[in-house]
Amino acid sequence: MPTPHSVHRRVYDCEAFEDGPDRMRVRGHLNDTKPLGLGLADGEPMVIHDMTIELVVTLPDFTIVDVVSHMEVHPYDICPAVLADYRQLIGRSVTRGYSRTVRELFGGPQGCSHLGALLQAMGPVAVQASWGMATLHEPPGSAFQSEDGEADRQRRLAMNANTCHVWAEDGDHMKSVMAGDDAGRPAWVTERLVKLGVDPDAL
Repeated sequence: MPTPHSVHRRVYDCEAFEDGPDRMRVRGHLNDTKPLGLGLADGEPMVIHDMTIELVVTLPDFTIVDVVSHMEVHPYDICPAVLADYRQLIGRSVTRGYSRTVRELFGGPQGCSHLGALLQAMGPVAVQASWGMATLHEPPGSAFQSEDGEADRQRRLAMNANTCHVWAEDGDHMKSVMAGDDAGRPAWVTERLVKLGVDPDAL
């Protein structure tokens, strides 16, 4: 069977950076490529969208305090005219209700469909990045010490409740975390502790 031709490739790249005390900058980049071009004679790959948007977010309230957006490659001269509108996100939360906010403000003719899709991908990145921000300047391993266990447990409960089937409020995992069981520790944390020669049960 012949290898199928790739006709479209979209790449989302989202990354979060510390941006001062209790602030992070979440950068999203979208690139659309037509690997075979657009039916033109040369058949060379063609980039048709290359766009970036940055959200500056304060912690622990997850409020967006600045928005910077840019279109490097876009189909029409008028495309960038909508960029200033994305500053409507300033003052909004990047957690619960964020996806709905993005749809309401920028859905359909009110925005760029590609930036809208990128923004949807960036919300969960901000939440995931907050865990790294919380331990960025802490001593190695301190986030998993027993004296911080209750605070860590409460933080996980507040941020993760009902976000997926694992964290269903009436599910077994949630009950384990509420009870303080070790089942609440992510598998990759346990694996890293073992690799470092630390007994996970001792923490």
